[in-house]
Amino acid sequence: MQLKRITTYLLFLISCVLLQACNPDEFLVYEENTETRNVGDYIGNNFDLSLFYAALEKTGVLENITGSEKVTVYAPTNAAFNALGIYRASDFDKLDQDSLKTMVQYHILGRLLTSEEIPVSSLDARYPNLANKDLIISKYAGSSEWDRTKVYVNGAEAVRFDIALTNGVLNIVNACFKYNEGTVQDFLAERSQYSTFVAALKKFGHWDQLAQGEWSIVAPENIAFENEGIMPDSIDRMDPTTFYNRFMAVYLFDTRIFLTDLDLSKQSLSPPITDDPRMSRGIYYNVDIRWFAVNTQETGQYGRFTPLSQHNKVNYLTDNGTVHNIEKLLFRPDEAVLTNIGN
Repeated sequence: MQLKRITTYLLFLISCVLLQACNPDEFLVYEENTETRNVGDYIGNNFDLSLFYAALEKTGVLENITGSEKVTVYAPTNAAFNALGIYRASDFDKLDQDSLKTMVQYHILGRLLTSEEIPVSSLDARYPNLANKDLIISKYAGSSEWDRTKVYVNGAEAVRFDIALTNGVLNIVNACFKYNEGTVQDFLAERSQYSTFVAALKKFGHWDQLAQGEWSIVAPENIAFENEGIMPDSIDRMDPTTFYNRFMAVYLFDTRIFLTDLDLSKQSLSPPITDDPRMSRGIYYNVDIRWFAVNTQETGQYGRFTPLSQHNKVNYLTDNGTVHNIEKLLFRPDEAVLTNIGN
């Protein structure tokens, strides 16, 4: 009996040693070969993509990604739709169906595109989608498991990419692409939550220029003005000649960026403010809060940073730029009047 127990113990030890020596990948739970499914079927069998699948079904776009023609799909997760206030398939019934179809088509390319084909460190590689618009895709090529490759599409990160399927490639993104036809001026004018900001831009002479050129706009909502006691009639009573240009110009950057471009390039966007040389500003990635912020600093003074809004309120793309929401004003009126030389 004692010998039997010893033999059993030795066999157990040997089996443990053999397990340790084997490649751990050989003992992973079996995952179905993705190459046996098309893109549509894969999405339909992935619970975390159920809302995108419901949108595909409702708009009839599903047939575009279940046939034999090659496609590349950037599928937003359920969490990405939740951030837009969509929690169940029935929520799509409340949306304009033509706009919904365009939104879904916007996430699909009518061709194969793997991450290997995307230029490294390019911030403006464009690929036409099924909505007849361009997706703007960028890539950072990592060198190790700690320095991983990153792919960004219209400011959203592909949290999984290059999933090979029978009729194309699937990528999973952490945000819905937010394209809005028209200019940044149109975007702001059409949204009542920016009405005070629009009134201020008009009053201080910055509005007309937004109809052309390329822009990144940091846009405070009405509540940001109200929190500082500023109402539309307050704006109307202001005299622009008594303010530094920083008061409203600080929100306008004359180049188009997605916030993820700054993460990719490891740089900030810091153009000077016209006619206000003492004040510097820049959009950058703040490592302390792990998000993007605007830094403002006057010559000889301490700087300060103001965080931008989270994923669902940034990276709105228009035909001539992007809009990024911010929760607070960068300057109160008393900090921007000409009699005040501090920040």
